[in-house]
Amino acid sequence: MDNDIEKIIPFASGMQPETLTYLKNNISKAVVAPGNDILHPGDAVNGVYLVKSGSIRVYYIDPEGREGTLYWIEPGESCILALNSLFSEMPYPAWAAADTQGAEFLTLSGAVFRELFARDQAVQRFLFEQLSGRVFSLLSSLEQTMRLPQEDRLILLLLARSDETGVVCLSQERLARDLGTLREVVSRLLRNLAVQNLISLAPKRITILDKDRLKALIRATEAD
Repeated sequence: MDNDIEKIIPFASGMQPETLTYLKNNISKAVVAPGNDILHPGDAVNGVYLVKSGSIRVYYIDPEGREGTLYWIEPGESCILALNSLFSEMPYPAWAAADTQGAEFLTLSGAVFRELFARDQAVQRFLFEQLSGRVFSLLSSLEQTMRLPQEDRLILLLLARSDETGVVCLSQERLARDLGTLREVVSRLLRNLAVQNLISLAPKRITILDKDRLKALIRATEAD
């Protein structure tokens, strides 16, 4: 893993030789199967997670038992809520689980990461970049929730989670969980998009047929 460490961890290439060696000597790897939880509300965070492949979904559960996705942690990223809990010694405030493809990530103990943070500016820059980027994305998500109708939020989710061929391999139940709404609502909205020949539907598979028209619907709403 040493030979690939600078490809996996975005800040490694900018580290000082001695702190990079310290990192390599104190890092470990973990693999979590799809859907398995990694952190729960109230957990004490005793390490840092750096995603190598797959993704981690960070989500909440409202008082009525419905889930809503806060954000995904993609390769090269870390969980800012976990980093905040680590430095503030506060309990983790959400759920974090391996997403649909599972997750492989590298871990550093809290003591090791604090030492690296104190000694190396590259680690400090990484932390602040993760913080600023995640705060911006959370504020954007909150704005969308307050301002956009559910159909537009669903379109944005489909566009964000589709692969290069326009396919989204998620069930309607899972889409509802990500949006914090009911499956019946998502099913109705998807049928409406399918009637317009914007998407096609199959079990646990949605294919975007006209990405430009979907984006135009979002722009039209924002212009109103």
